Amino acid sequence: MESDKPNKKKSESSSEDSLAVKVQDYITSQYLKSEDLKVMDISERKFNLYQIDLNNDGKKEIFINFFTPYFCGSGGCTLALLDSDLTLINRFTVTRTPITIDSTIENGWKVLWLQDANAWKKLTHKNGKYPSNPSLINSSKETPKDNAIKLFEGNSSKSYSF
Repeated sequence: MESDKPNKKKSESSSEDSLAVKVQDYITSQYLKSEDLKVMDISERKFNLYQIDLNNDGKKEIFINFFTPYFCGSGGCTLALLDSDLTLINRFTVTRTPITIDSTIENGWKVLWLQDANAWKKLTHKNGKYPSNPSLINSSKETPKDNAIKLFEGNSSKSYSF
């Protein structure tokens, strides 16, 4: 029924808002140092998040996209990947969004793709992590599959403050 759709979206949105509160606490108490917070302007304290199960364990991992100038430079921005218990899996530096998540699985985890200039960079999970600096990865001759999911495309995701 048409009338069920808005309620479902509202439920998903409130679930994401609830997760965002937990992520805010994680960022300010574990991810950043107190020195960072002291020098960071309030306008720089923003992030987007996206949940997706990357390793088919039934639990969603959480991407945190830090997109303000404090976290970004000429080569890209910082992102974090947390497990469902809000434990850091990966910190990505010099990363440009969108992140493209392929349905292809390597080493038990979905393949991530980033576009750098006109080339694709393929990030595969090895030894418990993805490569943290995509700019150091060679361009791939492969490309993501057509059914790949794009995260943070055009930065249209809801933003949260911390």
